[in-house]
Amino acid sequence: MADTFRAATAAARDDPRRNGSTVHLTGPGRIWVTGDLHDHTLNYRRILRAAGLDHPAANGHDQVLLQEVIHGPDQINGMDLSVRMLARCADLKRRFPQRVVVLQSNHELAQLRGERIAKEGVSVVEAFEQGINFLYGDQAPDVRDAMHGYLQALPLAARTHPADGRPGVLMTHSLPAPKHIEEFDPGVLDRDTTDTDLSPGGSAYALVWGRYHNLKVTGELAEAWGVGALVVGHQPADVGWKAVAENTLILASDHGHGQALPLDAYQHYTRDELIAALVPLASVRTD
Repeated sequence: MADTFRAATAAARDDPRRNGSTVHLTGPGRIWVTGDLHDHTLNYRRILRAAGLDHPAANGHDQVLLQEVIHGPDQINGMDLSVRMLARCADLKRRFPQRVVVLQSNHELAQLRGERIAKEGVSVVEAFEQGINFLYGDQAPDVRDAMHGYLQALPLAARTHPADGRPGVLMTHSLPAPKHIEEFDPGVLDRDTTDTDLSPGGSAYALVWGRYHNLKVTGELAEAWGVGALVVGHQPADVGWKAVAENTLILASDHGHGQALPLDAYQHYTRDELIAALVPLASVRTD
């Protein structure tokens, strides 16, 4: 397990499409963009089936973009065992380094930093740590150290570049809240993240934790990044998607109405065209 995380760390850092903290997506094939997964094993299998990544010898061209894969709703004796989902995604990155992107997300960052996230009065970060100890025993410190290196290496964003020169689509886990937009540095996507970036008050931290986006936030950031549309996760979307402002789409992939968004890396999309392209994960057969 530790070796898997270390190999995935190298694959994430050495991805030739990566510049700073942004992966610049290319074809051929579609990019299956997903929202928060939160250890939803069935939807994970559906995502891999849709992208043709569901068997060891997968040789297609479709890609997947995953985010916030840990901290599912189910615990066993107070333990969160979703480190196994984190490892599955890391192994996928190891095996298919240029067909898989895993984005930095607030739950992964909280796990890296040891911050508390409570659900129904229970700290999922502490439950996750107990799960690592239960699964790996004496080897838990080595697994945890390798996992932390992997989480530190995750990119903040991925983006497309339409062939006709029009603005592309940018995917991040979230966007800074309106109250933090003035001090937010959009250039954080163009550099490797530092501990300062990933700490409270830092721009990467603000990026993955922000909520309540409005037209000022989405408009200013789309202009700063030179994109026409933004796709994020992080916020609830009961039907698997939610439109924000005029250029932003929230995705969720962690429940029965979860959605995925297949994109052509070289095509221009408006927000409404993104909505029209959505695929319900329940429609993807896994048998």
